[in-house]
Amino acid sequence: MNLQGKNHNHHKIRGVSTSDIDELALFQENKNRRYTQLYSGQLQGDYLEINLGKLQVFRENLNVGALIEATPASNFVPFAALLSNRDDSNFCGKHIEQNSIIQATGGDWDVTFKNHLSVISAVFDRETFAHDIHLLTGEEIPNYWLISKACLTEPLALAQFARGVNNIINVIQAKPEVIKTENSLRMINDTILRLAFNALKVTTPCTEKRVNQSKRCEGVRQVMDYLHSYGESVPTIPELCKIAKLSERNLQYGFKEYLGVTPIRYLRLLRLNGVRRDLLINRSDKNKVVDVALNWGFIELGRFAREYRQLFKELPSATLKKLNE
Repeated sequence: MNLQGKNHNHHKIRGVSTSDIDELALFQENKNRRYTQLYSGQLQGDYLEINLGKLQVFRENLNVGALIEATPASNFVPFAALLSNRDDSNFCGKHIEQNSIIQATGGDWDVTFKNHLSVISAVFDRETFAHDIHLLTGEEIPNYWLISKACLTEPLALAQFARGVNNIINVIQAKPEVIKTENSLRMINDTILRLAFNALKVTTPCTEKRVNQSKRCEGVRQVMDYLHSYGESVPTIPELCKIAKLSERNLQYGFKEYLGVTPIRYLRLLRLNGVRRDLLINRSDKNKVVDVALNWGFIELGRFAREYRQLFKELPSATLKKLNE
């Protein structure tokens, strides 16, 4: 783990590099993040954020396929660009097409990816953003900018947004003194606003409303939230169908469409993630591997150890030793 935090005239540069996705979630203040590793590999997460008053920019990299869920505070308006492969990535259950800017602006959102994730983002204060856009255009923010969706935009404008914000992060990281003065800070904020505006003003308007999500999609989200709270109790498929208000067949289809895995596989992945979390926390000497595995409903310990090693590329005993080294 490698943490850094620097204050410059009340503007912070913060970063973390970690193999613990719960630490990665907790590090991101006020973003209400939740991570679940879905695909095999030794996970490494790198996150760097720079707070610029009413604006925050951040860069995040994850090297293993996962699910990221978030419920940002309503005063945040985040826009992001993927630097990694879009072919294996979904945003809010839908494939991220080439030349899309990600609007994480409509409350709850989630992203899934199979290989790795590299993203660059600008997070605006909603009130300030609305005021500045009104000054630029003389109009209110279009409603379709405030719907969580990956929206098609003009390729050059998207590339300029991603490259411009990334370059600003690199410059500030190398020379933090550039954000000491109000003039330079104002110039940086204005540059990022214009980069985002140029990408957003040519987006394709969203025709659907979030309240009209498909019944299957809503059911899957209900089950996902339930399993994160009660996955340790290993609920049955009929119980999940009741929660989703879907038939078993529709629940299966919904999970495959939304996450690319069956509900049973998703639950097993959640439980394996839960074991890893408890082993890393290592709350007491009694939390041996067998105890933790049994607590999460893994009865076949040999199979559990194989699946754990396949997902995290290390034995559970190796995870337990990490805090004791």
